[in-house]
Amino acid sequence: MEPRGTKRGAGKVEVAEPRNKLPRPAPSLPTDPALYSGPFPFYRRPSQMGCFSLDAQRQYHGDAQALRYYSPPPTNGQCPNFDLRDGYPDRYQPRDEEVREGLDHLLRWLLEHRGRLEGGPSWLTGAIVTWRGHLTKLLTTPYERQEGWQLAASRFQGTLYLSEVETPAARAQRLARPPLLRELMYMGYKFEQYMCAAAWETTLCSSQGR
Repeated sequence: MEPRGTKRGAGKVEVAEPRNKLPRPAPSLPTDPALYSGPFPFYRRPSQMGCFSLDAQRQYHGDAQALRYYSPPPTNGQCPNFDLRDGYPDRYQPRDEEVREGLDHLLRWLLEHRGRLEGGPSWLTGAIVTWRGHLTKLLTTPYERQEGWQLAASRFQGTLYLSEVETPAARAQRLARPPLLRELMYMGYKFEQYMCAAAWETTLCSSQGR
């Protein structure tokens, strides 16, 4: 009688791999829009928890010193004299995109304000800490079929932290970004500067269901 889990071959005996070591298909998220049709879920109106600022050097400041306000141009019938190329490229300081900030700034704010969180630090239990853009990318997956994404998920003391991981395809696309596209991106930020203030401000919001 042969030992259990062996295979008889031509003159040799092979040991079968345990079931827990066999390759498993990677988990997938169905993207058929019909699977997600139904009544829209209830979401509470977001409420502001606090804010922090990042200066031109991407340095963190735990206050609203860089808060900006929308300031539309005069509506006297004349077109605004916006030069969206002003400062490019001589005064342009591009961000070092090789530095992956992840959730660093969010986590720093949370650590600095643990005692002032709604309901205390345990209020984060069951919450998701991430950037708004990450949730947008996740929720639009059934309708976006061209660009892939990767998210690193960590659960710590009941809180789920989601941070984006740059895929090889996204990195290759970033490194191959043509100069014209870089200039157009600068023009977009320049327009924002004309319409608001010159610095960057981030507002933290929270939203929960019933």
